[in-house]
Amino acid sequence: MADRIQDVLRQTEAFASLRDAELEKIAGFSSIAGSEKGSRLFKEGQTAAHLWAIAGGQVDLRFEMPARETTELQTISTLSAPGIIGWSSLLPPYKYKLSAYCSSQACEVVKISGEQLLTFLKENPETGYRVLRAMIQVVGTRFEHLQATADAAPLSNS
Repeated sequence: MADRIQDVLRQTEAFASLRDAELEKIAGFSSIAGSEKGSRLFKEGQTAAHLWAIAGGQVDLRFEMPARETTELQTISTLSAPGIIGWSSLLPPYKYKLSAYCSSQACEVVKISGEQLLTFLKENPETGYRVLRAMIQVVGTRFEHLQATADAAPLSNS
């Protein structure tokens, strides 16, 4: 299983530049989880305990609607492998800003302990720099994609 985790991490933008020994260390505090269509991986506002690397399937990021069931209509982004989600686990106040749902028949993810990853990155600053630099690039690319999507959306005539 550790080899599978390392393979997934190696393909993920945030960890692609890491050496095998670094990936092995991160794999030591990571696990693989599966879920079925419609299941929630984490909820907006929940303590962000994990960073998640998508290994298979598709994951929707959604806003939760107060007093209503969340549906695909609240989806703001759909990601697949080798996507990474849950970077709130690396930044105070360590609360997820969105909810994540499996939107394909099945999803496979690698759950990385946010606390242990932060400790590892603090103890290995060169590795920390490379990982966080890659994470910033991922965030920037996502915002550019969201902006392009918003710019292409039709204006309503309300």
